[in-house]
Amino acid sequence: MSEKEDFKLKIIVIGQPAVGKTSLVRKFVSGEFNKDYRSTIGTNIYIKDVVLEDGRKVILNIWDIAGQERWIRMRNRYYNGTQGAVIVGDLSRKRTFENIEKFWYPDLKVHNLLIPIILIGNKHDLEAEISNQEVEDLKRRIKAELFITTSAKTGENVNEIFQKLSKKILDAINNK
Repeated sequence: MSEKEDFKLKIIVIGQPAVGKTSLVRKFVSGEFNKDYRSTIGTNIYIKDVVLEDGRKVILNIWDIAGQERWIRMRNRYYNGTQGAVIVGDLSRKRTFENIEKFWYPDLKVHNLLIPIILIGNKHDLEAEISNQEVEDLKRRIKAELFITTSAKTGENVNEIFQKLSKKILDAINNK
């Protein structure tokens, strides 16, 4: 494949309600942060063109999937065709990471998604209720490629999530 070719990638962003999934995606796509919380209904789809550090052009289709249980029956439709996942936990709420291991990671496995995963510890600007070591241990247990701490509010490491995941996906495609 030519390096000048555009790659179209579908990425899902999942996790418990109010961990900052939508805020992370909006910060990445538009640079905006809105402190008002509004629950996602079903899914929001965002598109952004990105140039990776190595010059490859990527068109990202980012699916911000609702965390509420009432959307569980729709989730398989949202997951269809996914090439990478961002699983988000809230560093100020340890329970959100427990639910990653109990629900979100098994949910990916049930749908046979053997895709690159990046584990996110969001809200790094707040006081943490979970240690980086605990999250690193979770990262190993769920076989995530990376663990990145972020703040949608400040923008810390937000671009890195999508840059690094895009590279992991393209590397996986090229190694097939």
